[in-house]
Amino acid sequence: MRDALCRELAQLDIAVVAAASPLAAASSWLAAIHPRPAESATDFLGRVANTFAAVWLVAPESAGIATALTRQLERCGATVLGCRSDAVALASSKSRCLARLAAVGITTVPTWPLTRAPLTEHALWVVKPDVGCGCQDMRRLSATDAAHLDVDGAIAQPWLDGLTMSLSLLVADGCCELLSINRQHIDIAASGALALAGISRCPALDPMLVGRLRLLARRIADAIPGLAGYVGVDFVLMPDGEAVVLEVNPRLTSAFVGLSDFLDRSVAGDIMAALAPRLLGPCTDLPPWSVGISAAPT
Repeated sequence: MRDALCRELAQLDIAVVAAASPLAAASSWLAAIHPRPAESATDFLGRVANTFAAVWLVAPESAGIATALTRQLERCGATVLGCRSDAVALASSKSRCLARLAAVGITTVPTWPLTRAPLTEHALWVVKPDVGCGCQDMRRLSATDAAHLDVDGAIAQPWLDGLTMSLSLLVADGCCELLSINRQHIDIAASGALALAGISRCPALDPMLVGRLRLLARRIADAIPGLAGYVGVDFVLMPDGEAVVLEVNPRLTSAFVGLSDFLDRSVAGDIMAALAPRLLGPCTDLPPWSVGISAAPT
């Protein structure tokens, strides 16, 4: 995701510098900046963020990483091309985010802490971290197997028999554009572990379904103030055509890769244009189109 973003920005004649581990392989096409020895990611961002006109953070929700780094960028007054920290924090917790969406009438997957889930009501369950990224530590289990798990911070959701899908959104200043509808191809291992095997686009869908998904996207953006830039939404499309929301990703997702080619437009450029007012703030004395890309260096 980071490399796809950097390549796209470079094609727009924007000076791009990426954060990278000192152990990462050197790139012939991408300038990199490294943390000092033993320097934490938050300290690193605090030290370098204001040397760039803007920062586009690419970081996982896992262990609160994305929330912590976004808060650090806000504390040091950096211009962030993405979601506010309060929106990142809310979306990072699947249970809290789904509760917020359900409160405004959006259909979401029923979610419980694993220790309180009514496991006897469904034969199959998905067990996952409440704060996690992608399919990390996500498993499909029988009710019996789920009952024997003891995992701190795990949530349980009934397995839904439908199509796993996602939305790619551009959110800015109260507006929400549905960029693409994507089909997620999920592998299920013998152990029940889930893994994203690939993503395909859905260019030919029923116009009424597209209209409902476009409305869903706007309702989600309204329900979570502070979403901005690229936002992903995972959902299950049920056989009756209902979209059941699984989670909101306040960051780039795998579906971003190749999206500009699919749409024949620069999605990164359009996001920067949509968030342009942010670039006219405290960083006007810096080169107007230099962008630091952070990937939570380790």
